[in-house]
Amino acid sequence: MTEAKFAVGDRVRHVSIGRHGVVDAVDTEYSPAHDENDLSLNPSVRDSPWYRVTLEDENGQPVETYLSESQLDSE
Repeated sequence: MTEAKFAVGDRVRHVSIGRHGVVDAVDTEYSPAHDENDLSLNPSVRDSPWYRVTLEDENGQPVETYLSESQLDSE
């Protein structure tokens, strides 16, 4: 089992789009039950921690998303 870098309540930033958010839940590995897109990912990404995060959209409105640890950085 991989240890998660972030915990519930941590403020994070999406690496590629720069939007800030808050971690709502942590999965130690990918869970298709939490991913509306049911992504087909390589095993190394699926086995890394994943997070349900509420981000702000371009209008400052909350958007819930499911992201891998590699997509997040500390604020």
